[in-house]
Amino acid sequence: MFITRSRFTSYFRFHKLVALAVLFIFPTAYAQQPLPPSGAYDASPYLGQVRNTYVYGDIWERPNLSKRDRSMITVAVNQALYATNELRLHMGRALDNGVTQTELSEIIAHVMWYSGFPTGVNAARVVAEVFSERGLPNTPSGASSRQPPLDPELEFPGAYPQTPYLRDLLNQVVYAETWKRSELSPRDRSMITVAVGTALYASSEVRYHVGRALINDVTQDEISEIITHVAFYSGFPTGVNASRIAAEVFEGRGLPLAGGRFPGAPYLEELIDGLVYGETWSREQLSSRDRSLATIAVTLAGYQSDQLRVHLRRGLDNGLTTQEIAELIAQVTLYSGFPTGVNGSRIFAEILRERGMPLPD
Repeated sequence: MFITRSRFTSYFRFHKLVALAVLFIFPTAYAQQPLPPSGAYDASPYLGQVRNTYVYGDIWERPNLSKRDRSMITVAVNQALYATNELRLHMGRALDNGVTQTELSEIIAHVMWYSGFPTGVNAARVVAEVFSERGLPNTPSGASSRQPPLDPELEFPGAYPQTPYLRDLLNQVVYAETWKRSELSPRDRSMITVAVGTALYASSEVRYHVGRALINDVTQDEISEIITHVAFYSGFPTGVNASRIAAEVFEGRGLPLAGGRFPGAPYLEELIDGLVYGETWSREQLSSRDRSLATIAVTLAGYQSDQLRVHLRRGLDNGLTTQEIAELIAQVTLYSGFPTGVNGSRIFAEILRERGMPLPD
């Protein structure tokens, strides 16, 4: 059945009212909802409403993943994004949700391989503060020291022949050592790796690790839910990208696909049509033109090519001129780097040619 955007808007407004009513009538159902840091949403009250109603009132309450699993992937993603304040909050919440000190420590070490050493150093500093605040041992009692494998079986023996040291790290440390450590199960490691790949828009990693997750007993529904959950922490473009890739992996394995635009993570369609376009894009505080400017800037800076293409077209439809978009690309490039600007310029030129529009002077 076709559902119009106006009906989605009405649904999500009703959904918000129901969530708020439940919050007041059944406060124990929301007992785990953490209080935001003092003053965190003073300058953006609507953001606070989205947090309470959608993130904690909806996503965190969905049954497709346990609270423990959601805490693990949220810690992993916030580490990968160097989101220190959110990381501190969710490390504490993870302990409340049954993630052990040892597991939290191991998540940091695992994620480091996928998001870089500085993210691990930052997360290690933050978790030390969390442990200290709670009177927990500085070093988790269950954490083991490094034990390099002897004559390990190589997962990718032919990888990176031009960079042998990288090949050795991948085979002998990441897969033969880190992935084999008992502090986290293979299922846990697959979940957090899919989450981090989603958040970083790392398409090839998402493709490989969605397949590996299925082998490691992460269900198709759980993978879809991971993608949906992570979208609130790294942005909806990352969820859309991961959903597309997951759908391709599912189809390649003969697994059933849901209908709609995002069969790899079906709930994204309701969220995007309802919360993103039906509600947020319709708010009068910014014009559609201004929202297009902001969205183009963010997707350009994130090198999110598919979403950038969508929003460049939408920006033209919302009244942006070719000169304004060209200037925006140059402006953002100075803050996000020339590779993002070159990519944006290339995509914009393709769109202008498709529409028979002249290139900017």
